[in-house]
Amino acid sequence: MIKILVAALVFSVVVARAGVAEPAPAATQGSMLEDRAAKQLLLAGDMRYEAAELEKAAEIWQSVIERYPRSKVRFEAHLKLGSYHLQKKQAYDKARAHFEAAAGEENRDDSQRAEATLQVGVCFYEARHYGQCFEMMRRVIERFPVSTQVNQAYYYIGLGHFKQGHYGRAIESLERVGTAVGQGDQNAEKLEAGKRFYVKIEDADLAILEKDDSVPVTLTTTEGDEEKLSCVPVGRNVRVVLGSLPSRLGRPQKGNGVLEVTGTSKVTVRYTDSHTAARQFNTARQRQVAVVGNALVQVMDGAFSEGLQGVVLGKEVNLQVSDADRDVGDGADTLQARVEVLRQKTAEEIETERNKLLLERKNKPQDPKPLAPGKPPIVPGIAGVRLEEPEPEVDPYKVVDSVLVSFTEVRLPRIETRVIRPADANATKEGNATLPAPVLAPTPEDPSLHTGVFRASVPLDQAEAVTAGNARLESRPGDWVRIVYLDQSNITPQPREITTMARCVEGNLGGVRVTRTEIADEQLALKTKLKTASALTFIGAQYKDFGLEQKAQSKFREALAVCEEAADEARKLGGAMLEETYVQLWRIYFAMDQLDLAAAMSLRLQREFPESGFLDEAILQQARVAQKRGDFPRAIALFSNLTSLTKSQLRGEGQYGIGECYEEMAKAAARASSEPLFERAFQAYKAVFDQFPESGRVGDAVAKMANFYYQKQDFARAVDVFEKVLADHPDANFLDVILFNYGRCLYRMDRKSDAKRRFDQLIDEFPESPLAAEAKRISQALTKATP
Repeated sequence: MIKILVAALVFSVVVARAGVAEPAPAATQGSMLEDRAAKQLLLAGDMRYEAAELEKAAEIWQSVIERYPRSKVRFEAHLKLGSYHLQKKQAYDKARAHFEAAAGEENRDDSQRAEATLQVGVCFYEARHYGQCFEMMRRVIERFPVSTQVNQAYYYIGLGHFKQGHYGRAIESLERVGTAVGQGDQNAEKLEAGKRFYVKIEDADLAILEKDDSVPVTLTTTEGDEEKLSCVPVGRNVRVVLGSLPSRLGRPQKGNGVLEVTGTSKVTVRYTDSHTAARQFNTARQRQVAVVGNALVQVMDGAFSEGLQGVVLGKEVNLQVSDADRDVGDGADTLQARVEVLRQKTAEEIETERNKLLLERKNKPQDPKPLAPGKPPIVPGIAGVRLEEPEPEVDPYKVVDSVLVSFTEVRLPRIETRVIRPADANATKEGNATLPAPVLAPTPEDPSLHTGVFRASVPLDQAEAVTAGNARLESRPGDWVRIVYLDQSNITPQPREITTMARCVEGNLGGVRVTRTEIADEQLALKTKLKTASALTFIGAQYKDFGLEQKAQSKFREALAVCEEAADEARKLGGAMLEETYVQLWRIYFAMDQLDLAAAMSLRLQREFPESGFLDEAILQQARVAQKRGDFPRAIALFSNLTSLTKSQLRGEGQYGIGECYEEMAKAAARASSEPLFERAFQAYKAVFDQFPESGRVGDAVAKMANFYYQKQDFARAVDVFEKVLADHPDANFLDVILFNYGRCLYRMDRKSDAKRRFDQLIDEFPESPLAAEAKRISQALTKATP
């Protein structure tokens, strides 16, 4: 008899936001002074980046790493450089090197390590090395289970499987996006009005749910709305179910499939726990969530249709505050915000204020106690200024005029909406569960005012001197208007001050129309063409993935035309631009299945740029071309060359390719001569597992080894390997083949019930597999044979 222990219920309500792991204490290898200097240099790079001086920003961040190699700030610099190379340069190898440095054990900040590990996986994804991508994303999930990055990891795993045509596994991974909630995440106790409301239930009882089962949950609000929600399993044999419902501001309407709330609402979630750890039955569980809104402050044009960054002297300033939780009644609600005129201080005023702050700091009694446990006490520095305190910061602006403005909630233009209501027939699927099909019904007319949008206008006069208390703003050209609003309730734990600024100008703010664009810089123009060719190639690849061959070839031809035009100019410039052009050309040729041209272009890249960072990818493409043509000796030679590149991340791919070549040669050979070739293929796959354990091809190689055991009728060893692959490599290719052969091994070992379960798993998870039909036939036969 198997004794089943039911764990205590863990019940949580989440609002589409994942938690952030608390950072671990930073390593104290670098001194406090080094950290401060490195931080200032890092901020200088940030300012250059915000000013669109990207190359200069990258140089400054690199100098942080070189000048302060012991400071913990260097990890932030690595992250910023990695993002720069990934997003701006598409230099995935360079980006990955920086992210790997930030993900190392020396970095004690878990949030930084989680982000860096995730970005390493993103680099592999963008470079289309999906095996390595899966490996890094699984590492994020296992090592940082309560970080925000877990949801992104599931997202990229899903995208990777989609790119490879594994749609069942793609759906399974994408369904888990949003299910990770961090420990102590206070945002999980709040609902942002107008956003989708997610309910997550963790209960050990739920592991027995079938794929079409659902868990009923009731949602009620303090205003009287009541909605039913069906939560569905997020995977197979897991204790977590997930459901969601849209929310909006408005008067409650029971049973319409939308949660109507106001700024004072509290939402109560009720769930019945059928069996608790204390062996009680049908115990009611509930959790209450407050409704909040994230405020947004804007300066608007006269029609309140677009935001502005400037205001005109002599006209009104149109202001808008959007804050859903300030909508508390059926009528027009109000709120207040302060509107100020700021003027830049003179250099003398800034210096006077800085000296005043330094004097106050000098005269302040010094605390001899340590800053924190394990840190040295504060000691006086030069002129009595304590060393741990940075240079005092002086606000460069002063307030010259201020008005407290009342905002009134307004009605927005009505948009026809429809509400989803359940019907009794024609079921549809949400997640893994089958739910009633939706029926569209018009939203009833609601005369109440629930928008959460508040507007006001303030006159702005041009004046040299300010008149106090006249309820008007007075300013000069070049001043700034700033709106300051205190957002009391939001998704963060504390109230926050929201501000926005607009420049005061004379004249009118007319629209700007671009009539002609000309790029003067020749290198910049060439980069633009290569980006265009890359984008067209990507679009063509998407069409190709969906089977739209004609549209795909059309996009590939457009990309080729742009890239060939760029190639003529790149030959004049040479260097990195010519190298990037060769890479783009070979990718286009390979996408178009013009293998001769792809091989020739990659060979030219090798010959002209022997130190290229794309060299390993070029060799891999040449080997793939030879393999497709059946020239296996040449393919094996090229794959072997790839494995000898010690710094390449593709060595595992090369070793796996050798195994594929020997396997294809064995299948084409006569029976007598095939056995040695199969043995060489087996040894090549085993070398992937032994020599390249970090390769994304490990799971595939182990699966191939298991298939060889099956062919030799060594079923026990085959089953051991199959179970290891399923447990340790859930993203491996050929899992459908593994499940099929796993089922056949179990059948041969007279474990028919276990065999049927594996065949059913294949049918459920890989319905698009060519083996699904045969698996279904065997499963049905086993069902009939079962007494």
